Amino acid sequence: MIFKKVIKSGYLPCLIVVLTIAGAANAVTATFDDLGLLPESYWNGSDESGGFASGGIYFSNNYDPNWSSWDGFAYSNLTDTTTSGYAAQYNAIPGIGQDGSSNYAVCFVGWVSPPAMILERPGIVDGLYVTNSNYAFYSMFNGDMFAKKFGGDTGSDPDWFMLTITGKDTDGVTTGTVDFYLADYRFTDDSNDYIVDTWQYINLTSLGIVKSIEFALSSSDTGDWGMNTPSLFSLDTVVYTPKGVQNGPYTNAGINGYIDPNNNHQHSNPQDAKAIINPIFRGWATEVVSYQPASGLDTRWSDHNTALGSVTGSNIDIVSLGDLSEQQISEGMLPGQITLSFSEPIRQENGFDFVVFENGFISSINMDDNSASEQIFAELAYVEVSSNGVDFVRFPAVSLTAEPVDYLQGTIEAGNIHNLAGKHPNAYGTCIGTPFDLSEITNHPDVDSGLVDINDIRYVRIVDIPGSGDYYDQAVMFIDPNTWPIWDFYADNHPVYDAWDTTTVPLHPSGGFDLEAVGILNEQQLSADIDLNGIVDQSDLALLKSAWNTHFGQPGWISRCDLAEPKDLFIDGSDLEVLNTQWLQTEPWRE
Repeated sequence: MIFKKVIKSGYLPCLIVVLTIAGAANAVTATFDDLGLLPESYWNGSDESGGFASGGIYFSNNYDPNWSSWDGFAYSNLTDTTTSGYAAQYNAIPGIGQDGSSNYAVCFVGWVSPPAMILERPGIVDGLYVTNSNYAFYSMFNGDMFAKKFGGDTGSDPDWFMLTITGKDTDGVTTGTVDFYLADYRFTDDSNDYIVDTWQYINLTSLGIVKSIEFALSSSDTGDWGMNTPSLFSLDTVVYTPKGVQNGPYTNAGINGYIDPNNNHQHSNPQDAKAIINPIFRGWATEVVSYQPASGLDTRWSDHNTALGSVTGSNIDIVSLGDLSEQQISEGMLPGQITLSFSEPIRQENGFDFVVFENGFISSINMDDNSASEQIFAELAYVEVSSNGVDFVRFPAVSLTAEPVDYLQGTIEAGNIHNLAGKHPNAYGTCIGTPFDLSEITNHPDVDSGLVDINDIRYVRIVDIPGSGDYYDQAVMFIDPNTWPIWDFYADNHPVYDAWDTTTVPLHPSGGFDLEAVGILNEQQLSADIDLNGIVDQSDLALLKSAWNTHFGQPGWISRCDLAEPKDLFIDGSDLEVLNTQWLQTEPWRE
């Protein structure tokens, strides 16, 4: 490579290895290799067709025959990495497509309208790869007659070149933006300055359901006529999942409330005589501090003491928070909530820290668009924690369910939900809870200021979410590009849908979120104990294998398989090495 340093970006941790995207189930991939080109050639729209399609995605192009000029998207297979200037506008600086493919796209951001790629069907764009063009790379690296050398004569000028990617829904309304630095010289240590010269992956699932994606470029080097840096970049391997078939990236099996000691600590029916409480739990809620259900709740389901003590796996041993009707929401009535306390504190330790059990269940039927087999009939809730019972921090959450859910048969895909209680089943012989990790609120201002001590959490508050779409996932961004977790990617712009309006259901047993128990976890010292059964063994290896060579946002991804530090959002040999290091080790709590 010509010029390579550590690759970073402003909002997204970038993968520092070249990934191979396999044909993921349900995903559509645009690689441009389906477009015919002679060797060492390019297409720039001179046929005035207005664009081209690859992998179910249309890429816009504007060609002006009067000036033999173009903007928007072109595609190329040029391999020359040394030519600079205007003559190299169709060259990607790596000299080859992502993952060694022949073709790639080149994008020129013109003056009139932003380049756009339009999806055949609305869906979630999992991500894409970008790099610099020869023209922009050498202009920044050496300077030219129009643009400065990045860093200036001393190399310390805080220059930057940024790509902004904007999602638009079917009505043309912006769903979100993602920024990625194609060059960044703003570091205090000049040795960290970089110009991207390899294919880098950008996760775009934060944009939600989109119909089109638009691209813009900006630079620190501007003049009277706008940006001096050549407004080009290269693009390849766009992966998107059409609406209605997407499974979100939040694959997590949850934590079993019970185990069978004769069956390798796997899940057991709570009613089975062999079943015992999972020893991963070290405590349970001991007191109800406050209980404020929504108005109109059936009193049969208002015994808040049922939320205390260990989980039972019963779909009737619950306290309901109630649901709000459309009229109650319009009148500004507050959703139901409950606050629990614990005789011993919850502390931020390795792995998950506590678990919330609702009484959702897995659907076994398919019924038009209302119910899908193996999906969850769920009622969701926000989760908040406090050290003093007054100041609470809400867990940032993500909900990618695209449409309202039927109140009788409606189901949701659990993989589209992150950090909302109720996404796991706990009924009819299955007893699984939703885990929460206090490290995900480390950067919250109230944690930074000391109002909430994540090593001394005494209270957990559960707040029902009426699944009408009037409430949002509220994944507030406290951005630090050098830190994990994954919710850093998300803004609070996704409506939350679940089974609603249950207040209209005759003889409905309960309404809204139904709380069964909240349990405190023992520390998980072995990160490679992926299935959380207390030992690193064949079942963990099988899970790692099932997620092998997948990245965040791609079907098959399992977050707990991303073992190596720092997290790179990719399951590869570095994660296998961690598993090998911990092979057959056992957690103290299992013994």
